[in-house]
Amino acid sequence: MTKRSVRRSLLACALAAGVGGAVLLPLGTVTAQAADTGTEVVLDTPAKDIPRPVQLLSAGATGFLHRQGGRDAEGLLWTSYATGKTVSVLGSSGTYAPNSGLTCYYIRNVCSDGLFGRGSDTVAMPDRQGRRSVQLRDTATGALGTVDGFRGSYQGTYGSTVVSGYGPDEFEISDLVDGVRRVRAVTGLADSVGSVVVATGDARGAAVRYGRADGTFGVGYLDFATAAVTEAFADVPDADEWGAAPAVLLDGERIGWIGASSVVHLKSRADVGVSETVHTLADTSGYGSEGVLVGNSVVLAESSVSDALTGKIVALPLDGGPARVLLARAGQGIQAGPDGSALVSGGTANTDWWVQRIAPDAQGAPAVSKVLKVAPYENDKGALAFSRGHLRVVLGTTGSPRSSVTDLGVSGTPVPSTPVEGDTVPAGREIWGNHETGGDVFLSHRDGDAASTIVDGWSSPGVEFGKGTTGGTIVDAADGYVVYNSGGTAPKQYVGEIGQGVLLTGTARAAALNGPVLWRATGAAGQVSAYNLSSKKTTSTVTVGASCVPSELQAAGKWLYWSCGSGGASGVYDTVGKKSVAVTGGDVLLGDGFTVRHDHTAGTLLLTSVTGGTAVTRTLAELPDSGKATDRRLRWAVDEYTGMVAYVGGQEQVHVLGTGVAASPVAVTGQETSSGVFNKTPWTGNWDLSRPVASWTLTVKDPAGRVLRTITGRDARAAIAVSWNGRTNSNAYAPNGVFRWSLTAVPAGSTGAATISSGTGLLEGGAAVFRDYSGHEGVPDGLGDLMSLTSSGTLSFHYGASKLSGKLAGGGWPSTVYAVPLGDFNGDRCNDVLVRYTSGELRSYKPGCGRAVTPKTSYVKVGATGWQQYDLLTSPGDLNGDGRADLVVRQKTTGDMYFYAGRSDGKFAAKVKLASNWKTYAQIAGVGDITGDGRADLVAHDRTGGLWRYNGLGNGKFAARVKVFSNWGTSYNAIIGVGDITGDGRADLVERDSGGNLFRSDGNGKGSFGGRVQIATGWKGYKSLF
Repeated sequence: MTKRSVRRSLLACALAAGVGGAVLLPLGTVTAQAADTGTEVVLDTPAKDIPRPVQLLSAGATGFLHRQGGRDAEGLLWTSYATGKTVSVLGSSGTYAPNSGLTCYYIRNVCSDGLFGRGSDTVAMPDRQGRRSVQLRDTATGALGTVDGFRGSYQGTYGSTVVSGYGPDEFEISDLVDGVRRVRAVTGLADSVGSVVVATGDARGAAVRYGRADGTFGVGYLDFATAAVTEAFADVPDADEWGAAPAVLLDGERIGWIGASSVVHLKSRADVGVSETVHTLADTSGYGSEGVLVGNSVVLAESSVSDALTGKIVALPLDGGPARVLLARAGQGIQAGPDGSALVSGGTANTDWWVQRIAPDAQGAPAVSKVLKVAPYENDKGALAFSRGHLRVVLGTTGSPRSSVTDLGVSGTPVPSTPVEGDTVPAGREIWGNHETGGDVFLSHRDGDAASTIVDGWSSPGVEFGKGTTGGTIVDAADGYVVYNSGGTAPKQYVGEIGQGVLLTGTARAAALNGPVLWRATGAAGQVSAYNLSSKKTTSTVTVGASCVPSELQAAGKWLYWSCGSGGASGVYDTVGKKSVAVTGGDVLLGDGFTVRHDHTAGTLLLTSVTGGTAVTRTLAELPDSGKATDRRLRWAVDEYTGMVAYVGGQEQVHVLGTGVAASPVAVTGQETSSGVFNKTPWTGNWDLSRPVASWTLTVKDPAGRVLRTITGRDARAAIAVSWNGRTNSNAYAPNGVFRWSLTAVPAGSTGAATISSGTGLLEGGAAVFRDYSGHEGVPDGLGDLMSLTSSGTLSFHYGASKLSGKLAGGGWPSTVYAVPLGDFNGDRCNDVLVRYTSGELRSYKPGCGRAVTPKTSYVKVGATGWQQYDLLTSPGDLNGDGRADLVVRQKTTGDMYFYAGRSDGKFAAKVKLASNWKTYAQIAGVGDITGDGRADLVAHDRTGGLWRYNGLGNGKFAARVKVFSNWGTSYNAIIGVGDITGDGRADLVERDSGGNLFRSDGNGKGSFGGRVQIATGWKGYKSLF
C-alpha cells in the first residue's frame, strides 16, 4: 500500500454535534438518469471540464447513500437501484451534511467506515458535536428512531446495529427494539486489548482491529447476533511497509486482510477458527487501503485522485493473475454491497460520469455496470424554446448569455444529438423558435428612442417597432411571423414578418399564430377569426364556446387554446371537429392535441390530452415552483410540432420527454406552386407543414395517370420545397400539356403515407404529344389538333381545345395535296407534317412548334415519286417501339396495306406488307394508343357501318381485328384519329358527316369510345380533313 494521510491510531475521526428530527423528502427535480431512460432523456451542457465528484457512503440492498459536489448543499442523497429515483436526507434545520470538522466533510475525501451506515438500507445520521447520539432512518419504511446514551464515542452503523466505544470497557453495540434502545456490551476481547476499532462490517457483523498492551495487533469478527468477538487473525501488523494500516476485508463468506508483499490472508467468516488460506496478488503498490472482495478478486482504487478524478479502479485476482483495469478514470472510495458487489464512481468524461456497480460474472470475475448517471456541473438556465425538434436553451441568467441548440429529432421520442452554439440573447427574457433552421427569436430594446425590436438570429434586421413600444411582450412567433404587444396603459398590437417589417397594427387583444394564419379574438364573446397573413384574407370565423371574450389564445395545428383569464374558463377548440373541450387554465402551453400546465402549488407539470373528445389529465413530471407567476419558456417548453416537452430539472439539467399523445394528420398550412414548366424554367412547389414528416414523395403524372416523375425526400420539419425540370424518371422530356401532381408524406414517428396536397400544371417545351402542333397561347398545349385543307390551298391546324374553334393556317398549297400529321422526326420536340403531291413526291415538313406549315417551311424530301399509288396514308404513331413515328399506307388498286418504319434521317425504311385487300374499309385512321398498352393502334370503318380496331403489337404489326361497334353509321366521309382533345389523356375520334357536321367520340382508354357529341357544324367546306 502507498503512504496515506491515515492516522496509525485506531481511533476514528470525531463527529460533531447531532441534529434531531431528520426526514427523508423526495426531490422530483433531481430524478436520477438511470442507464435506461425510456422516452425521457437528460441533456448535458457542462459548465466545467471536470466531472462532478461523488462521495459514496453506503451500498444497501435496494439503494445507496452518497453525496455529490455542488448539489443540495452537498448533503446526503439516497438513490433507488430499481427506479433511479434520488431523494435528499433532510434534518429539522435543513439538509443534513457532514460537519466541517470531519475529514470527510470535503466531498473528495473518504469517510470512515460505517459513519452514515453500511450494508443495508438504513441511513445513520450521527450528532454533530458530542458523538453520543445517532438517528436511524429506514429508507424502505421511512421509520425514524434515535440511539443515544453511548458510553463511548460513536464508531459506525452496520445494518441497524450501532457500534460505539473504542476502549474494551465502553465497547458496545446498540439497536432499536420496538423503538427502544437495546444495548449490549461486546464480549470476547482479551484482557490485554487496550483499544478496538471497526475496520468494516455489514448487517450481520463487523471485522474489528484491536491493539494489545504488548504492542501487537489482531483482527477479529464481531457477530452482532451474539455481541461477541472471535479472534480471526492473532498477529496483524500495526502498519504495512508504507506506513498505512493493512486493509481488512469482509464479504458474505470471508474475512481477511492484506499484508506485506501483496499477500492476502483469508478465512471463512462462518468459522474463523479454521486455518487461513494465503493468496499472493499482483503488485498492490499505488493503491489505497480500502479493498473489497468481489468474486475471485480484490478490487482496489488508486490512492491518489486529483480534482480531475483520474484515478483507476483495478481487480487483482486471488490466483495471482495480472491486475485488470475496471475503470481507467474513477473517483475516490469503494463501497462494498451486501450481495458481494461494490459501488464506485467513474467514467470517461464530465458528461459520462456514473456510479457504477462491480459484481462477479458467471466465472466470478468482477464486471462493471452503470447504475446512476452523475450530472455534470451545469450553467443556470435562462430560457427554453422548443420547435420542430430543435431545443434552444439559454445558458445563463445574467448579462448576455449564449443559447445552445440541440436537435432531438421529430419522431416524438427524443433522440439527442451534439448541441451547437446558438445566439447571444438578453438574460431573463423568453426566447422563441422560428421556422426550421432559424435562430432564437427574442425581444430587445433601444432605450435611446424607446423602441423595441424583435430579433431573429437567422434573419436580419428582424422586425422593428417605433418609438414608445418598449415594455411589451412577444405574444407568439411562428414560421417567420411574430405578434408583439407594446407596453403602456394603452398597448398596441403589432403583427410582423421577420426581415419584412410590420404587417398589421391594432389594439392589443388575444392572438396566436399557426404558421401564416393569425387567430384573433373579434370582441364578441367566444368568437375568434383566422386571418391569412400570406393571402391577406380572413379565412374563417369560429365560436369556441367561451362565455367571455378570450384573453389568451394559442394555436397548434388544428387545435386552438382559449382562456378567459385568471379564475375564468379555458378550453381547447378543434377547428376541424368544431368542438371545445374544457381544460384547466393558468401557466399553460398548447401542443398537438394536448395542453401542458405547470401546477406551481403541487410542483408538477400536468399533461391534459383532448384527442378523445374529453380531457384526460396525468402528471408528466415534477417541477417545483420557480417563484414566478408563469415560467413557461423560462423553465419549461412544449414543441407543438413533435409533441415533446422539455423542462429544467435538478442540477439545472434539461429533461426532454415524449408525451405519447397521438399526433394529428399532417396538413399543409401554406402553399405556393408555380403554374408549370416553361422551356428551361422549372415548376416549383413549396408547402408549409403542420408537423414534421419523415419522408415525402412528389408524383407527377400525365392526364392518363401514367407516372412521369417521382421525386422523394426525407426529414422535412417545417416545409417541403420541390423543383421539377420537366424530365421523366428516365431523364426524357415529359410530354407537353397538362400534368397532375400529388404530394404524399409519412408523418414523423409513423409509417403510413397520406396525400397532403395535389394539383395541376402546364408543361411547355417538352416532348411532342401525338398530333399536337399549337394551341390558343401559340405553343403546343398537349392536346391533339385536327388538320384541314381548303379548296383554296390552305392547310390549317385546328386546336384540340374548345371544340376545335381556334386554328393556325398556312396558305399557298395546291388544293390537291395529301397531308399526314406526323410525329417529331428531327428531334426538335415539335411534330412534323408529311405532304404528298400529285406528282407522287413525298416531303416531310418541319414547321416547328406553334408555327403554320407552308410550302416555304423547311422540309426533307422523302421520295421523289411513286407515292401516288397510295389512296390512304396515316401515321398511328410509333409502331415498332424505336421511338420514331411510322407510316401505314394502302395501295389503291389492290387494297394491300404496308408499313413504313421511320428512320433517324427523317425518311422511311423499305415497306413491309401488313395485309391484303383492305378495300372493304371506307376510312382507316391511325389513332395513337387507344387501348392503354402504350402501343399505337389503328381503327377501320367498313362500308356497312362497322367500326374495327387493330391493336398494335409494338413490332410493326397488328393483332387480328376486333369489332368495336356495329351499325356505327355510313354517313361519315372523314374519320380522324385526332389524339386526346378532351384533356383526359385518352385518344379520341373526330368524325364528319356528309352534311358537314363535326362529331367527337371520346376514347375510354380501353379500346372503345363513348357516344358521339356534336362539336361543330359547317365543316362541309373543307376539302379534306387529316
